[in-house]
Amino acid sequence: MNPTTITAQPGSPFVEVVREFDATPARLFRAYTDPDLITRWLGPRDVEMRLLEFDPHSGGAYRYAHVDTDGSEHLFRGVFHSVERAERIVQTFEYEGAPGQVSLETLIFEELDGRTRLRARSVFPSVEARDAMVASGMERGIRDSMDRLGELARDAERPGTSRVVVDISMSLDGYVTGPGADPEHGLGVGGEPLHAWVSEPTPRDSEILHRSFTETGAVVMGRSTFDVVDGPQGWNDEIGYGYDEDQTVAPPVFVVTHARPREVRLGERFRFVTDGVEQAVEQARAASGDKDVVVMGGGSIASQVLYAGLADVLRIHLAPIVLGGGTPLFPQGNPGPVRLEPLGAVSTPGAEHLTYRVLK
Repeated sequence: MNPTTITAQPGSPFVEVVREFDATPARLFRAYTDPDLITRWLGPRDVEMRLLEFDPHSGGAYRYAHVDTDGSEHLFRGVFHSVERAERIVQTFEYEGAPGQVSLETLIFEELDGRTRLRARSVFPSVEARDAMVASGMERGIRDSMDRLGELARDAERPGTSRVVVDISMSLDGYVTGPGADPEHGLGVGGEPLHAWVSEPTPRDSEILHRSFTETGAVVMGRSTFDVVDGPQGWNDEIGYGYDEDQTVAPPVFVVTHARPREVRLGERFRFVTDGVEQAVEQARAASGDKDVVVMGGGSIASQVLYAGLADVLRIHLAPIVLGGGTPLFPQGNPGPVRLEPLGAVSTPGAEHLTYRVLK
């Protein structure tokens, strides 16, 4: 196991933490900025972490609770000053039990030929504030966190550990298309506002799209969705899942269908699975490496994956529109409830971007 070095010189307001990890900077950065991952390592082993707010971009904020075995809570919060992908994070940190004692943290992700040296440097408002934090048990929390992060990074290197993420836009009344959806009208009649956050994105929407694209290793969709994207008004060389300036290779797409179509306009990236959604997810996992398998639609396939217990994460982009009809994400007659744990929310004019962990 790689050692963690903690330096807190007497008479100085600084604390520096250095640790090397058997993971790339991109993977380690993701562990710091993905709400599903950060809850799995940040804090001592004997506490539960609950995210209350988490928006890891420049100008965003976070707040979380550590819950002891006796049920007592310790609350922490801060603001992200700068988030530079796979390179640097600058943020404040404040323990709400000692209000006003705000430290400034800078995390540097150094590339080491496929590995990463993480440097975390914190400056406190005074030497006394730094010493009080050290005396509170900070060192144990740091060492446990770094060890847990190292374990998470190693686990992510093993085959078959990619997550299955259901990612879909939905109206306030639960529809993922308007009425009359077909290959010519993919979002149905009046359904275009569902994707306004994609077609007319704010900078924050664009960040969310970019992150989803770069973290996707394979895609699963149903036949109806395929007929739309492979149709004359569908995807092309400039529009389609995975089209992003930093992603030159589009992920493979696994289509759940009863029969392979006679002709495919978009070529080799589509693979057709005729023996059910579970096989499609299994094949997508095998092809995705250590990246996510993203289930993007339609509503029937997304709900099947959720109710079959195949999903790890649910991301809903909740559009500010009531459609009154169309394709529901959760049709009547589905078996039992799907239990979810909130992980984060980002609000933009086009959508409330909601992230949940699917509890098994």
